[in-house]
Amino acid sequence: METAALFVLLFLFIGVGMPIAFAIGIASLGVLYFMQNTSYTVAATRVFGGMDSFPLMAIPFFILSGVIMNRSGLTQRIVDLASVLVGHFRAGLAKVTVVAAMIFAGVSGSGSADAAAIGSLMIPSMRRAGYPADFSVNLTAVAGSIGPIIPPSLIFVIYGSIVNVSIGRMFLGGIIPGVLIGLGLMTLAHFWCKRQGFGMSRGVRASVREVWIAFRGAIWALLTPLIILGGIVTGWFTATEAGVIAVVYSLVVGGLVTRTLHWREMPELLVSAALTSTVVMLIIGTGSLFGNLLTRLQFHELVTNALLAISPSVKGIFLPILFLLIILGAFMDETPMIIMLGPILAALATRFGYDPVHFGVWICATTMIGSVTPPVATILSVSCAIGNVPLSRVMWSVWPWLGVLVAVSILIAYVPPLVLVVPNLLMPAR
Repeated sequence: METAALFVLLFLFIGVGMPIAFAIGIASLGVLYFMQNTSYTVAATRVFGGMDSFPLMAIPFFILSGVIMNRSGLTQRIVDLASVLVGHFRAGLAKVTVVAAMIFAGVSGSGSADAAAIGSLMIPSMRRAGYPADFSVNLTAVAGSIGPIIPPSLIFVIYGSIVNVSIGRMFLGGIIPGVLIGLGLMTLAHFWCKRQGFGMSRGVRASVREVWIAFRGAIWALLTPLIILGGIVTGWFTATEAGVIAVVYSLVVGGLVTRTLHWREMPELLVSAALTSTVVMLIIGTGSLFGNLLTRLQFHELVTNALLAISPSVKGIFLPILFLLIILGAFMDETPMIIMLGPILAALATRFGYDPVHFGVWICATTMIGSVTPPVATILSVSCAIGNVPLSRVMWSVWPWLGVLVAVSILIAYVPPLVLVVPNLLMPAR
């Protein structure tokens, strides 16, 4: 009874437009009020305890480094590099958008930041080149969903910290799935443009000199994920310390190397990063309380029994979980989903003997489908705002693009080496 009331209150508050952190917190307090032998001090303890985690300290640092990198003008240099690499192919601008999103994912770690930075440059360019508005907006949004999959990844930090899984190995495990999504999007864009008759090739392959100039301009952005992953793999620093390194590196690049970052801009950038970090941390705190209530109400047993009833096969549980996460993702952001359901699903994975890194990467990648699934569709909403296109116009044409995300999710679910080969090679479990 309490479990049903908890979810009814949550979706009721979300439906009336209440911010997600407050919806989670107030729904939890409402159910907590009727639970016997429970004090409200539990709520305060769980909220602050959920945020009091050393690995979670990486979140504000990665957010700040992404803000600084974007302000330093590296986004344009990434787009320039992608343009000389794939711009001469059919659907060239579409492929440039995807490649640029994949590169920028190694800088920001955030899907919304990815879509905003790349979309502000590429959506107007595609529109001027004759690409339909809904095509441009949908492609940019779905490409932005790669941001939290290719390392560094804020959602991997959250999942790894609350489930106690190696964040470094999850970072490495996200590389191949992120690349597969990018290749899938470029393939779909190619055939879509060919069938509809737009996105013609410019027919001129960039010269070696042009490629070198673009590469030299983007080298500082390309080094960011290499430094972060290299330091984690070699044990020089943890994922949290990597966030600090990323901030220092972005300041040095923007302020001293490219000289595109002015120190008088720092207060604005700090405030922007602080506001974003506050929202994320508040969701983590209230989500921790929500997850604790689910555990006390034995929701994990309910989920386990339901999945086994649907599919007694151990490998068969992937599809029901995929369906569940897509449905929930249509109404909820990926961060609260991970916080509330991550520990429950991780316990389920342990019970069935799945590798925690493989299962964690798959869960995080699958929850990102919801970020571009209407009606909430956080990243899609960002892309629509940039393209000045109402969400209602693109909410039906986005489904073919979502098919790519679903296909990759199913692929990595049933082929674990796609996730595990890189971490097993570079950072073997101890």
